[in-house]
Amino acid sequence: MPRFTAETAIAALEIEQLVIDWGYDLDLNGGMNVAPLCTDDCHYLVGGTLHQGHGPITAFYTARNERVATQQKDGVRTQRHTITNMRIQFPAADHGSAQFMLVNYSGEGRAPILNLVGPTIVADCRMEFRQDANGEWRISLFDSTPMFIGNDPFLNAAVIRK
Repeated sequence: MPRFTAETAIAALEIEQLVIDWGYDLDLNGGMNVAPLCTDDCHYLVGGTLHQGHGPITAFYTARNERVATQQKDGVRTQRHTITNMRIQFPAADHGSAQFMLVNYSGEGRAPILNLVGPTIVADCRMEFRQDANGEWRISLFDSTPMFIGNDPFLNAAVIRK
């Protein structure tokens, strides 16, 4: 079982909060504030497509939100990301990694979404982190592997590797 020092225990809490802030932004802001949570050179993979750095990450979410506005009922998509089974490690003093399970519920239109049968997707996720000059943890890598994929054509178009 991994042992934490006082310093790594604090860092683990900070990283866990960073991951939760990431999921919160996806749910409530359509990912438009994700880039500042990342390093300048972050490797951000969605459906096997790499978006490297703040500009491409923001462009990915901007394009996604434009698709929501034109393709979803009332131009709205309701979603919630559940983050669980978090496992944090520290390969170096200023580097961290986390593996976790992401369970996403989503549907077009405003809440409440009716007749949802199950999650839209369940994925194994991996993030890596680096501390910046101010000691703030930032995401340096995001990648996920879908384990279960529901029947949501909008989400599936973005996450199924081509």
